[in-house]
Amino acid sequence: MDHVELLARAKVDDPRSESGVVLEGQYREAYDAMLDAHNAGLFVGLIGPVGAGKTALCRKFAEDLGRPFEWVTFSDLVRPANLVGSFDPTLVFKYGYAPEAFVPGPFTLAALKGGVFLANELNRGDEYVLNTMLDALEERRLYIPALRAWYRVHEDFYLIAAMNPTENRGTRRLPSAIRDRIKVWIRLAYPKRATELKIVEQHCGEYKLAPGQIELVLEMVEQTREDPAIESPASIRSSIGIARFAAERARRLGQPIDHKLLAQAARLVLSEAIRVKPGRNLEHYLDSLLTKTLGTTG
Repeated sequence: MDHVELLARAKVDDPRSESGVVLEGQYREAYDAMLDAHNAGLFVGLIGPVGAGKTALCRKFAEDLGRPFEWVTFSDLVRPANLVGSFDPTLVFKYGYAPEAFVPGPFTLAALKGGVFLANELNRGDEYVLNTMLDALEERRLYIPALRAWYRVHEDFYLIAAMNPTENRGTRRLPSAIRDRIKVWIRLAYPKRATELKIVEQHCGEYKLAPGQIELVLEMVEQTREDPAIESPASIRSSIGIARFAAERARRLGQPIDHKLLAQAARLVLSEAIRVKPGRNLEHYLDSLLTKTLGTTG
């Protein structure tokens, strides 16, 4: 099979997917606030730690609205062309510097099609890049430098910004011009245990883990979120990863999930999922955490 056939077979015609969001507690409150802000014509900012479910919530929101969903995850490497678009050199040879040779970026696609644009990790972006969006947010028009023309922004275009708290490493204070255009701010934390248990169950359905086993996983993960020695704690993805790994290893070995298997899974997942504060030893921390929670280091 050549790569053309492979690409044709693997192409996704409908990018919508199950978001994995359990709409209860803080997620229900956030979703309702997003809906009210959208209907009022106000852009929304979501602030929460890594892995709290911000992206999944935004994807579900866009899908429920029946809108195209586009996004960019900001960093120092993102430039205006990554948002707005640029010319395809091969098409320039055929059409010249004309619209036919222009490949629109995610922000342009959302703005012109009336989609939802997720500005993910917005406070990690460079101010020069963020300013690219200002006219579209305020004046409902977008300037595309490559085409040297202004374009009307679709009336259904909507922006959601997702950010980590400003105290997190690598974040910046948002420029006042951008902050002023985001009118509604919603804070998310890691979910309560009952909600996170449902999320883990949803992502581990084929393994049929007992609630008590998932409770042990969540206990370990919660410890990393509450311990002052931890600079970056474990996310919901870590909970899912530990549960799935332990269940799969138990299946392969043909034995029940026990504390030893959970400890092995937790060590393998958490070793890169958390970051301890300077001066603390990660292996010693994990030994202490696993002994305290499971009675074994694996």
